[in-house]
Amino acid sequence: MILLPHAGNCEIPEQRFLAAWDFWFKRFGEGRDPAIDAIPRLSSREPLAVLWDKGAQFSLEVLCRALTKTTCWNTAQATRPMLQTNARLLQTTTTINPRTLWQVDGVCLTEYGRERLVGAISDLDLEARIAIFEQSDFDIPEDKAKAQPIKGCSTEPAALSVPRCDIPADLIKALVADIETDPFQPVFRKGPLGAPISGWRTRLDHYFWPRPEVGYHATVRDLALLLTLAKELATTVGSWTSAQRAQAISFADQVFSWGGVPQRKFDDKTVEAVIMSATQHKALPGALMNSGWTKVAAFATAHLEPEGTLVIWDSRVAHSLIRRIDRLLVAQSVQTVPGYLKAIGRVPGRGGSRTPPPQYHVKGWGIGYKSWASVFAGSALVRAIRDELNAREEITAAPRAQPEPWTLRQVEMVLFMDGY
Repeated sequence: MILLPHAGNCEIPEQRFLAAWDFWFKRFGEGRDPAIDAIPRLSSREPLAVLWDKGAQFSLEVLCRALTKTTCWNTAQATRPMLQTNARLLQTTTTINPRTLWQVDGVCLTEYGRERLVGAISDLDLEARIAIFEQSDFDIPEDKAKAQPIKGCSTEPAALSVPRCDIPADLIKALVADIETDPFQPVFRKGPLGAPISGWRTRLDHYFWPRPEVGYHATVRDLALLLTLAKELATTVGSWTSAQRAQAISFADQVFSWGGVPQRKFDDKTVEAVIMSATQHKALPGALMNSGWTKVAAFATAHLEPEGTLVIWDSRVAHSLIRRIDRLLVAQSVQTVPGYLKAIGRVPGRGGSRTPPPQYHVKGWGIGYKSWASVFAGSALVRAIRDELNAREEITAAPRAQPEPWTLRQVEMVLFMDGY
């Protein structure tokens, strides 16, 4: 076994670690031989997103983090104690960092490790995790960004119920039409994926996460069991058994892993507070909110369609809506954000059109980072879009050719792709 002492003494079977080692060299090693060459250690306390965006992928540090749970993604792993613990398989040396061309501390396999590497099958499943690392909404570290509360909306875990936004129908109609007619270019790894497309239904058909191979229908299939568990936990929240409390932690872990959002260590009480807040539409004490917990809240309310479902209010969805509404308001000579949109807050993200942070023209867009108020207000906005879509299709559809009604989750998927 490989032991990761800084990941809760996580044990990884040797063959799994060696399969990952082999894959990592083939994926990032630029021709280096996993049997005899070394990998830079690059031990660091920096968040995984920072290391990734710096180009430190080919390092023992990032490799080890890729094998841990999301709660350990931002914790240093390739330390001296880790190497001492695993001296049977790994040994220290020096090597050249391919990114900087400097000589750095490195790690290579021992003779025992080289013998065990023979016959190891490269872990291709790591390609999916890499795609998540490349695109996911890693939360900004606490010491790097402190989002200011939206005026009039508390982001503290106070028992504050947020009412539904009163959004003008003409704005919703214009927003739906804008997305319907605007050509969309799917993108993956900074390059175009196929030809531009248009139309809501076509956009939904081109949804994927985290790779193009995992499209809309595959996502629905892959998440079915997790959504069933989410419904069971949501309908019994407040009276969980000890077994259900363990399931709640596992459920949240799976959601974070799917979404690629590292979190600090949490307990069942935190999951309980988040699910209760989500189902009651009320920010309760102890209910955390960020780009990971919004996914937990959304999954826990997926069964409450049409009016009780919450949207995943992450940087992609927020940016898609805000940039389009911003453009529509500018066309109407509006200079400041109307009161009914004050809680539609921006969420920091990385990649695509969100890096560097986008600049909007209308003044007064709030910060929705870690804000339950923005989750509730954003969900109300997306519900209004869904209802407008269904009303339009009911009018335009041919007799006996009525499509399945849009759900909030489907609208969210279109916005997620649009906001990259």
